Amino acid sequence: MPPPSRLLLAMAAGSGLAALVYQVVWMRRLALVFGSTTLATSTVLVAFLGGLALGAWVLGRAADRRPDGALALFGLVEVGTGLYGLASPWIFRGIEIIYLGLYPGLEGRPGLYAGAQFALSALVILPPTMLMGGTVPLLSRHLAAAAGGTVRGVASLYGWNTVGAALGAALTAYVLLPFLGLRAAVRLAASANLVIGAVALLLDASRRMGTLRPVRGGTPDAGHMPEADRAPETGRLPESGLATPDPVTVFVVLQGFGLSGLAAMTFEVAWARLLAMVMGSSVYAFGTLVVVVLAGIGAGSVLYGRMRLTPGGHVFAFVVIELLIGLWTVVSLLIAPHLPFLFMRFFPVFRDAFGWQVAAQIGLAGLVGFVPALLWGATFPAVIGTIGPALSRVGRSIGTAYAAYTVGTVAGAYLSGFVLIPAVGVRATILAGALANLLAGISVLLRASLPWRRRLPAMAPAALALLVVLTLPPWPREVFAAGIGFFAPRFGTMEGFTRAVAGLRLLYYRDGINSTISVDETEGQLVYRSNGKTDASTYPSDIANQLLLGHLPMLLHPAPRDVFVLGLGSAMTAAAVARYPVRRIDVVEIEPAAREAARLFGRHNQGVLDDPRLRILVADGRNRLLAASDRYDVVISDPSDLWVAGTGTLFTLEFYRSVRARLNPGGVMIQWIHTHTLAPPDLALLVGTFRSVFPRAELWTSGIGDLLLMGSTGHLNWDRAQVASRTEHVPGVREDLQSIGIWHSLALFAGHMLGEPQIAAFALGAAGPHTDDRPVMEFRTPRLLYADTASEIEAFLNGLGAPSFPRISGLEPVRDLDADATYLIGFAYASLGRPKLGIPYMERSTAMAPERPAFFVGLANQYREVGRVRDAEAAYGRALALEPGNVEALVALGEVLLEAGQAGRALALAQRALRVAPNDPRAGALAERARGKQPQP
Repeated sequence: MPPPSRLLLAMAAGSGLAALVYQVVWMRRLALVFGSTTLATSTVLVAFLGGLALGAWVLGRAADRRPDGALALFGLVEVGTGLYGLASPWIFRGIEIIYLGLYPGLEGRPGLYAGAQFALSALVILPPTMLMGGTVPLLSRHLAAAAGGTVRGVASLYGWNTVGAALGAALTAYVLLPFLGLRAAVRLAASANLVIGAVALLLDASRRMGTLRPVRGGTPDAGHMPEADRAPETGRLPESGLATPDPVTVFVVLQGFGLSGLAAMTFEVAWARLLAMVMGSSVYAFGTLVVVVLAGIGAGSVLYGRMRLTPGGHVFAFVVIELLIGLWTVVSLLIAPHLPFLFMRFFPVFRDAFGWQVAAQIGLAGLVGFVPALLWGATFPAVIGTIGPALSRVGRSIGTAYAAYTVGTVAGAYLSGFVLIPAVGVRATILAGALANLLAGISVLLRASLPWRRRLPAMAPAALALLVVLTLPPWPREVFAAGIGFFAPRFGTMEGFTRAVAGLRLLYYRDGINSTISVDETEGQLVYRSNGKTDASTYPSDIANQLLLGHLPMLLHPAPRDVFVLGLGSAMTAAAVARYPVRRIDVVEIEPAAREAARLFGRHNQGVLDDPRLRILVADGRNRLLAASDRYDVVISDPSDLWVAGTGTLFTLEFYRSVRARLNPGGVMIQWIHTHTLAPPDLALLVGTFRSVFPRAELWTSGIGDLLLMGSTGHLNWDRAQVASRTEHVPGVREDLQSIGIWHSLALFAGHMLGEPQIAAFALGAAGPHTDDRPVMEFRTPRLLYADTASEIEAFLNGLGAPSFPRISGLEPVRDLDADATYLIGFAYASLGRPKLGIPYMERSTAMAPERPAFFVGLANQYREVGRVRDAEAAYGRALALEPGNVEALVALGEVLLEAGQAGRALALAQRALRVAPNDPRAGALAERARGKQPQP
C-alpha cells in the first residue's frame, strides 16, 4: 500500500480530473440549450467558477471548525459529487424544459434573457461545483501539521489537483468524447468521485479506530494528541505561533491576487483566439492551450511548495512572480508574429501524422503559455503563505484566496471577451492583462515591509516590460488572417506562405466577440474569413456553392414565403433567396462583426442587407431554432467546416429534429457539407442521420469538395414548369444561374448527385446516428485536416451508380431535351467541376446538331480538361471546318499544339485569330509564347 500522503495526492488529482471532465461536458451540454455564443458560454463559466469559489469559502470554514472531520467531509463531498454526476443528464434535461418554457417571454429582452440564463446555469451548476470547490481546502485542512508545512501541503494538493485537471482535459478531448460520448464521460467521472469518496471514508474510519498511523506530513489525529496541545474548548489545533498579517496587507494581497486572476483569464481568452488563427479552430487546438496551462499551473504550485519561506518571503515572491508574468506576457507579443512561420517551417514534419500534429500544437501553445502558467501556479501557495500561516485558518484562507482569484477571473472573462477584444483588439487586450499583473505586483510591493535595496531590484521586470512595450513592432494582421493552420498545404513552402501574405490586401479586420472576422483581396478575389478560415469568397467555386444553396430550395418549394438562413457570410445565399417574392428572410449570425464585413460584398449580394424583408439576428442559429416559435417554409444551413469546434452540433439528429419542428408542412431544408476532411464512412454517417429525420432526401454538388444535402417534410417534387417559369420570369434568377454556368432550366440538375433510392442505399450501412451525446464528427474530421478526401469522396459517390436526374414532373425528354438543352446540361456539368459527366451530353448535342461549331468547341474544351488531347484536336478541327474564323477554336487548338511542341503551327493559328480579333488578349499571349519557342535563326 502506498504511503497515505501519496494516496491523498492521488485523490486530489483524481478529483481534479473528474472536475475537468464535468466542466467540459456540462458546458457542452448547456451550450446545446443556451447556444454557443460568448455570452452563453461565459454565463455558464461564471456559474462554474463561482460555485468553486463559494464551495471553497464555505467548506474551508467548515474544515477549520472541525479539522478532525475534514477527511470524512471530503469523502462525503466526493460521493455527493459523483451522485450528482450520475443524475445530471436528467437534471440538465429539466433545465432545458424550463428554458424553453421561459424563452417566449425573454425574446427581445436581452437583460432578462441573460439573467435567466445565469439563473438557470447557477441552479444546475452551483450545487456540484460548490462540492468540487471544497477539495483543496478539506484535504489541506487534513494534511496540515505545522505552520512550516502549511504552504507545502497546500501547494502539493493544489498542484496535483490541477495536474489531474490537465489530465482530465486531455482525456476528455482525445479519448472520452471522441469514443464514448458525453453521458459515458460523466459516468466515468462520477465513478471516479465515488471511488475516491469511498477511499477517503475508509481512511478516516481506519484512522479513528487507530489502525493507521497519522498521515506522514499530515494532520495529527486530535485523539492521539496530548491534552495540553488541544485548543481549550473546541478541540481544534492550536495556532502555530506565526503572526497574523494586518488586515490592510491581507486586503492588498487579495486584490493583487484578484488582478492576477483577471490577467490570467485575459491572457487565456486572447491567446486562445490567436492560436486558433495559427493552428486552426478545431476542438483539439482549443483544448491544447487548456491542457498546457493547467499542467503548468499544477507544476508551478508543486515546485513552489518545495521552497521554505517566511510570510515576508511569500509576499516578496508574490511580487516577483506577478511582475515576471507581466514581463512574459509582453514578451509573448514579440513571439506571436513568428508562430505562423514556425508552423509552416515544421509543417512537412507533422502534416501526415495526427500524433505529430498534436505535438506541434502542444509545442506552439507551450511556447507562449507554459511559462506564465508555471508562475500562475506559484501565486496561489504564495498568497496562502502570506495571508494564512496559522493552521486553524488554512481552510478559511484557501476559500478567501480562491474567492478573490475567481472574482478576478470572472472579471477577466467578461472584460476580455465583451469589452477589450471587440473594442481594441487582441494585442491591446494582452497588453491590458500584462498591466493588471504589473499593478498586482507593484501594489503589493508598495505595501510590503521591505527595504528599498530589495524593492528596486524587484521592479526590474516591470521596467523591462515597459521597454518591450515601447519597442513593439506593428501588429502583422495579415499573417494571422492568412489561415496558416488550414491552408498550409496550399502554401506548400515557407516562401509560398510569405508570398501569400504579401499578396493579401486586408479590406476589413475585426476582433469580434465570438471570432476574428476579416475580408481581404487575394488574386483579385474577395475572401471572407473567420479566425483565418475562409467561409465565403468570390472564387467561382464558392459563388456556385453560395448561390445554389439559396436557389435550389426556392426552385423546389411550391410557394416559399418565410425563409431561415443559418450563417451570413458574404450574404450571397441570402441574396439568392431575396430574388424570390418571399415575405421574410431571417438570417441568424453568431458574430456581430459579420454584418459589416458582408457589406464589402455588396456588388455580389445586390445590397441585400438593406432589403426590408431581411432580418439579421445576432444569435446562435441552433438555439434560435430550438427555442423560438417561428415557422418557415425553407431552412438553409450554411455552417462552417465540420472540423471547426462547435460546428458538429449542426449535423446531429437533435439539430435536424429542431429544424423539422420549425418547418411548415411541405417545408424544405438544405445544408452545405464540405468534404475536405471527410472519409466516406463519415459522410455516410451524416447522410444517414439527416435521412432519419428527412426520409425524402437528395444529395447535390456545386463542385468538388462541396455537397448540398436537401430534404423535405413531404415529397421532393420537382416540377419542370415551375423551375422553368421561375428561372425565366423571377428577376435575377436567370442571371445568377448563368453566372455559375447554368444556362438552361434543365441544366440546374447537373448538380444532382444522389436521389432518394441511392441515398437510402448509401446510408443503409452507416453507423450512428450522429447525436449530441456522441458528437464524433467534431473529433474525427480534424484528424484528416490535411488529407485529400475531397477527390476520394467524389470518386466514391460517382461509383455508387450512373448519375441521373431526380424525378421531374412534366419532363418530356423528346420535347425538352433538344440539342441546346443537351449541350447546356453538359456545359453545366463541366462548370460544376464534373467534366467527365458533361462530355456524353456534349457529344450527344454534336450528333443532334452537327452544324453548330460552338458545340464542338465546348466539347473540345472538356476533352482537353480530362486529358483527351487527340479528341480535343479533332473537335477543334471540326469547329474550324464549320467556322474558319472561330477565335476560341483557333486559340485553343494553338495552345494544344504549342504544348505538343509545334510552335510554328501554334503561331500560325494565333496570327489567324489576331486577324479576326486584333485585340484578343488570349490570342496575343499565344502568339508571343509561340514566337519565344521557335528556333532562333
